[in-house]
Amino acid sequence: MATATAIRGRKGGSSSSRTPVEQPDDLQSIAKAKVLIALGEGEWAGGLTAQNIYLDGTPLQNPDGSNNFSGVTWDFRSGTQAQTYIQGLPGSNNEINVGTEVKSTSAWTRTFTNTQLSAVRLRLKWPALFNQKDNGDLVGYSINYVIERQTDGGTWQTVVDTSVTGKTTTGYERSHRIDLPQSGSTWTLRLRKVTADANSAKIGDAMMLQSFTEVIDAKLRYPNTVLLYIEFDSSQFNGSIPPVSVDTKMRIVRVPDNYDPINRTYSGIWQGGFKWAWTDNPAWIFYDIVVSERFGLGDRLTAANIDKWTLYQVAQYCDQPVPDGRGGNGTEPRYICNVYVQNRNDAYTVLRDFAAIFRGMTYWGGDQIFALADMPRDVDYNFTNANVVNGLFTYSSSNTKTRYSSALVSWSDPDNAYADAMEPVFEQALVNRYKVFNQLELTAIGCTRQSEANRKGRWGILTNNSDRVVTFSVGLDGDIPQPGYIIAVADENLSGRITGGRVSSASGRVISLDRVPSAKPGDRMQVNLPTGISQSRTIQAINGNVVTVSTAYSETPEAECVWVVESDELFAQQYRITSTAENDDGTFTITGVLHDPDKFARIDTGAQIDQRPISVIPPGNQSAPANIQISSFSVVEQTISVQTMRATWDATPNAIAYEAQWRRNDGNWVNVPRSSTTSFEVPGIYAGRYLVRVRAINAAEISSGWGYSQEATLTGKVGNPPKPIGLAATAINWGISLNWGFPANTSDTLKTEIQYTPNEDKSNPILLSDVPYPQATYTQLGLRPGQIFWYRAQLVDKTGNESGYTDWVRGMSNDQANDYLGEIADDLLNAEDGRRLTEQIGGSVEAILQTALANNAGIQHQYAQLGAVRADVLIVTTTIANTQQALADLTTTVQATNSSVDSLTGKVQTNTAALEQKMTSVFNNDGSGSAIYSMKAGVNMGGNYYDAGMSIAVIAEQGKPVLTRIAFNANQLVLMSGSNGNYYSPWAVVNGDVFINSAFIQTASIDFAKISDTLQSTNFVSGQTGWNLPKSGKVEFNDVIVRGTVYATDGHFRGTVDATDGNFAGTVYAAKLVGDLADFSIARTLNARETGVPSGGVVTGTLFSVAQDPGFARKVSVSGSFIASITASGAGTGSYIRIMVLGAVVAGADAKTWSSEGFTFMVPAGTGNVPVTFAINNGVNAPGTVTISSASYNVFVSRNASVIS
Repeated sequence: MATATAIRGRKGGSSSSRTPVEQPDDLQSIAKAKVLIALGEGEWAGGLTAQNIYLDGTPLQNPDGSNNFSGVTWDFRSGTQAQTYIQGLPGSNNEINVGTEVKSTSAWTRTFTNTQLSAVRLRLKWPALFNQKDNGDLVGYSINYVIERQTDGGTWQTVVDTSVTGKTTTGYERSHRIDLPQSGSTWTLRLRKVTADANSAKIGDAMMLQSFTEVIDAKLRYPNTVLLYIEFDSSQFNGSIPPVSVDTKMRIVRVPDNYDPINRTYSGIWQGGFKWAWTDNPAWIFYDIVVSERFGLGDRLTAANIDKWTLYQVAQYCDQPVPDGRGGNGTEPRYICNVYVQNRNDAYTVLRDFAAIFRGMTYWGGDQIFALADMPRDVDYNFTNANVVNGLFTYSSSNTKTRYSSALVSWSDPDNAYADAMEPVFEQALVNRYKVFNQLELTAIGCTRQSEANRKGRWGILTNNSDRVVTFSVGLDGDIPQPGYIIAVADENLSGRITGGRVSSASGRVISLDRVPSAKPGDRMQVNLPTGISQSRTIQAINGNVVTVSTAYSETPEAECVWVVESDELFAQQYRITSTAENDDGTFTITGVLHDPDKFARIDTGAQIDQRPISVIPPGNQSAPANIQISSFSVVEQTISVQTMRATWDATPNAIAYEAQWRRNDGNWVNVPRSSTTSFEVPGIYAGRYLVRVRAINAAEISSGWGYSQEATLTGKVGNPPKPIGLAATAINWGISLNWGFPANTSDTLKTEIQYTPNEDKSNPILLSDVPYPQATYTQLGLRPGQIFWYRAQLVDKTGNESGYTDWVRGMSNDQANDYLGEIADDLLNAEDGRRLTEQIGGSVEAILQTALANNAGIQHQYAQLGAVRADVLIVTTTIANTQQALADLTTTVQATNSSVDSLTGKVQTNTAALEQKMTSVFNNDGSGSAIYSMKAGVNMGGNYYDAGMSIAVIAEQGKPVLTRIAFNANQLVLMSGSNGNYYSPWAVVNGDVFINSAFIQTASIDFAKISDTLQSTNFVSGQTGWNLPKSGKVEFNDVIVRGTVYATDGHFRGTVDATDGNFAGTVYAAKLVGDLADFSIARTLNARETGVPSGGVVTGTLFSVAQDPGFARKVSVSGSFIASITASGAGTGSYIRIMVLGAVVAGADAKTWSSEGFTFMVPAGTGNVPVTFAINNGVNAPGTVTISSASYNVFVSRNASVIS
């Protein structure tokens, strides 16, 4: 029988939710990293500071002295033989990264066999340590682990049995030092995790062995090794050891004893002696590598095995200044070497790489190493058809596929932590010539300058394109020239003339030759002299085969000596010898590569020099263009006649293109772009004498010689350019800003010439500046507040034509005191003396003392203490002298401290009073320097800081005027005077207000003043002279001129009354009244329209004129509807519409449209008529239409009649 089961249920209840709680991290790594780095072979020049030591690419200290890392200490040894050991590092440490996880199922084990070891230090890390409970709370966790040691295979001994307990989500580290018993020779360490692995996402228990360090306890000096010791908190780098790098002067090397490596100068004649000094000249670094015994070839070679005399010439070439490529007149040494050699390599490769820094080559000959640079060099020897076997020279060269037209140079950028940077170099002429883009890629070893990398790339391109190779055989004189020598080759089969042979006889300056040379007086003759050298002399006279030179040779040439002649029309080829080989038949085979002596100027300065002609044989028989004609014609542009030159010539057989040049009045040749047409035009010419030359180019890229036209005299532009428009002056602090505009058809403007004068009558004008076109602004600085000058300007075109000056414009520098006070305060607070004046007295005496000790400063400290009361006097002196700066600093700190415990709150209250006197003088190698004296008093009371101080400073910065300044910081600045108890203050500043008892002021500008009693002139006599302004308001002026509006309830006037306005409520008595109230002109019209106004063109015109009066200024009111617009289909900014009076803008807008119901302006007193003009500028990048109109407008002029014309 089945049993019935009752099923029951109930409704679910409700309860409040719970938020999980996370326990704060309570495990913080405090591991210290101590690193000793062997930087290199000593001795180094040093000069290492915290600003050029980098951790992970960040300097320890910024240029302003602020630190980027806290708790970092470091020490440096320059690598001398007798250097002391570095304190703070107990032994030799070799840290080896492991980075493996230690599990409970697999221990980490390592055996050590180095018997020199004293200990092994294990660095452990827990990336995260936590336990997430079932209710969501995140709490700490505990892990037990042991470290065991086994000696010589014996039993395991537990040396560390501990645990880590707590919580961290960001990682926690700790280290254990395990001493190794010195009785053994083999030790094995085992690290075991005792707590079982949780293998749960809710528990973070991963345990890592980050690294182990082999420790040798010893005081090691490491002689001749440059050392850097650095210690820091590993928590700043997430438990890792960051890369450490330095930027400093490295090894001291041997340099000539007459050489100043800093200024790169050589004094006197070098006798071959050396001294030790730092240099970055690559020639002497090359020498150091050869002769150094520790790392170079000095253990195999001696100083006698290197040609130091040639290196001396190379070194001087390296130091020669060349343009730095930044514009202006800046220069830099041609080559420098900044390289850090870290890997060993075979000697030949290293020497070759270092020689490449100065574009050199090395070879071994005669038991010596020779290093020659590709640099300017005189011809060492001459070869002609007369002294080579069979008179035969063999030439070869590469094809266009191996000709480079660009280069990509890799160099080390010091502004990017010496990372590799790429410098592209192009030779556009070679790109056009070869019609291909072949790129040369090279690495500039030791190069840390972009400009030098550019020069190396250009050298590579130009040298590659001078790749003709000559090979020939000679007799025993082939043993004279060595690899690297420059030889002259006079091959009449290539040159087309007889330019070489042998000497028949010689007597003094008269040389008899074996043949008649193709030469003339003024040419040069080079002769191989009996001692094996070549000398050149200028030919004075020629009579057949007898040549007379201007100066005798240093030794008389003998018969059979070789001669070569050169001229500006035909040069001998020059080759640099690459190899000489002795043959079995007593001859020598010489091979050389083409040498271009002009490429050095092209590389260093970018000079454009034509290739030297080495042949008079027409290249490919390409004939020059003929019948070159010059003519001119006139074209009207914008209603202006423009003269154009046209050059034409006949088509030349086989020519596919032409290159043309023209010049005016014997000036420089101007290139015309290469073209296939037989003509070109030059618009907008100026009057003068013109000459044109053209050459033809055939399909083989062979060009003809130049074909010349007859000289032609042409007429060109005449007259003067228009004047600048809209000259206006704007007030700025310490100066005046000028701006103006350019009328239409002024694109040939060269400059705007500005004159100024301080005289109101405009006398004695002075040239202010020549402003290059198209700049339309100029700022005159260095003026006093409220200083007034008058300005005018004129345009000067490229041929020197002048427009004539504009009317004078008045300008005044800013005269608002508030603007200057704000700027003066900002300048002070942003300068070093201002920062020193306003910053708090630096910390406690103990902190100052520790900082001084760390910086090796001189210290004098005296103190007294009684319980919580203490008084200190601390004097710190610092002196620094190195290649970067010279610094002297003296700081005196006087401090009194009183600490007490508040009986109510239990808090410690510390009140401190301190005085600080600091004197600093510094001068840097960039030419900037300063001398600053500051004295401050400060009180720290109740948690608030109060201070007062004074600074005296002289600051010199490059490119700025020297600043001298005295500044005070206080709520009250009081000057006291008197004696014997009778003291008073004649002058004081309290909370920003200035109090003066008595003052004599010659000139003053006052925005607002309150007079508490009476203000009067020094010559005041009531009823006779002077003036008096009493507090009662009863003002007396014995002679007064009033302009403007006068309000009076009554008045008595005797004589003439001149007034621009008046409002009299009472009776006016006047013997005579001059001047009408107003004049007006109504219903005037304006309708101006001009089409085709070019971009940048300005349309001008006159509305009306107002007559001036010498006695009155006038107010002019213009009413009526004005509409102006610029209509053009284009874009661009710069359009404006302006109504102008005396050069000042009185109405308008900087836009393409403008409308107005009227405007008002003032006309100053004077003589003559003042025009009211308009100027409209088309700022759109397309021609347009300009319109300005008014159907009816009225002009109202106050104060005089009949003034509107």
